[in-house]
Amino acid sequence: MKLTASFFILFIIVIACSPEPVLRLQSDQSKEERVMVYQGMEYLMSEDEHSMVILAYYRHIEDRVIFDLEVFNDSEEPVRFDPSSIEYKAYWAPETQDNDPKTHQGNKIVIENGNAHDPEFVLLNIDKETSRAEARNRTNVLLEAVVSGLAAAAEISEGTSSSYSKQRARQERRQQRAERRENYYQYVSGLNEKRNYWETEMLRISDLMPGKSAAGEISIPVTKNAGMLDLIIQIAGETHTFNYRQKAYEP
Repeated sequence: MKLTASFFILFIIVIACSPEPVLRLQSDQSKEERVMVYQGMEYLMSEDEHSMVILAYYRHIEDRVIFDLEVFNDSEEPVRFDPSSIEYKAYWAPETQDNDPKTHQGNKIVIENGNAHDPEFVLLNIDKETSRAEARNRTNVLLEAVVSGLAAAAEISEGTSSSYSKQRARQERRQQRAERRENYYQYVSGLNEKRNYWETEMLRISDLMPGKSAAGEISIPVTKNAGMLDLIIQIAGETHTFNYRQKAYEP
């Protein structure tokens, strides 16, 4: 029984420490002239009467799939483009099906669908978390002041302010304050960097005048067990669909 338990624990440890597969997307477009490769990235172009879309897969990062996107308004009217309106569909695809990259056919079963991440919603959540972090810091500063005051009063009343134990206690409190401040500054700095990324790098909701375009990054959630992925982008009343195959590479 003990031997079985030991093997089970060892199995769990091995599984937990095993590296995860590296995921990549490969375009599955039906027309080769719509694909251009630059600096290792495939740029897919979809053009219609009133709009054009250029999309390039960048990489999987943690729980997100990142794309570069540029949208063009070729109509005669202003168009509002909202990145959160972009739809995705992730499919499970049997390994035995015809994997001809020109077809994107076979037994496709939708296992997940939804919309691209909304930068405005993410920015709002970052600001909320920053506000909570600042409130926690103010509370900790106040508590530290109260504790220090009580400790100082106790030392004076006991007449032991110069004892080794009291000096050591003061030093420990100073170290704790320094560590807390360092952790707070690092956390808030990380939130600020994250906010700066979502504010400046991500494509955000925009009104496009006739003949104008907007560009930036978009992202969708990772679906690890998907074999195929479709992105559906709508602009100026027209729909542009991009097909990808997702491949997993063992480390």
